Amino acid sequence: MVRPRIVTTLLAVLVLLSTSSAWALKSGDDFVAVGAAYISPNVSADSLSYAGDIYRPGHNPLPGPLAIQSASASGTSTAAIILGHMFTDNLALVLDIGFPPKTNLSMSQAKLTGGAVTELGSVKLWSPMLVGRYYFLDAASAFRPYLGAGVTYTSFKSLSLNSAGQGLAPNGASIDSAWGWVASAGFNYDIKETNYFLTGSLTYVDTKSTLRISNLVDPAPLGPSSTTNLKFGNTIGFVGVGYRF
Repeated sequence: MVRPRIVTTLLAVLVLLSTSSAWALKSGDDFVAVGAAYISPNVSADSLSYAGDIYRPGHNPLPGPLAIQSASASGTSTAAIILGHMFTDNLALVLDIGFPPKTNLSMSQAKLTGGAVTELGSVKLWSPMLVGRYYFLDAASAFRPYLGAGVTYTSFKSLSLNSAGQGLAPNGASIDSAWGWVASAGFNYDIKETNYFLTGSLTYVDTKSTLRISNLVDPAPLGPSSTTNLKFGNTIGFVGVGYRF
């Protein structure tokens, strides 16, 4: 049997979600939101391509290209801030900036890692996003869902290789900065009679980049440089609290 108090609470929540609010975001408002974001990366990579052979101590030379069986990056979380402006009651433009989080990079390759998934190092992601949003319902609604689309420019900072990564790239490696596209869906819920609101979103970021390995020759000081195309499909969940001006 459902307790009367539970029924009363559920009815109160439904009333709050459907109640109009004179304090909702409207045309001309500026707003800021802060919160926590969790990033779930999905990485894919092409074959390692290079000129010449790879020479490794105790191994026969390996001709290229070498097909990468899998590539992956660990999930990570960070703090984020969103700055926005309402151009109309329904249209907004936001700048989404997260503190660069660190993710661990792994790869499997039949010859270089023996087919085993091997962690090679870590990198920090700097990926500000400029996104246009369309808010549904009218400006007086307390609960307002939205859809968004935009662009991002991702920089891969502080790439650090562990011993396994250094064995494959004795002279270092880098990942090119790259543009990507963004799609998002979320909501705002205004806290009645205040300028504050709760917000949450789910965002997908698609970025294509290039991994550059200075050389794959050890112990020779110089050797063929290698490149592979990387694709990052990151899913980002965000929850936070905002304030409108």
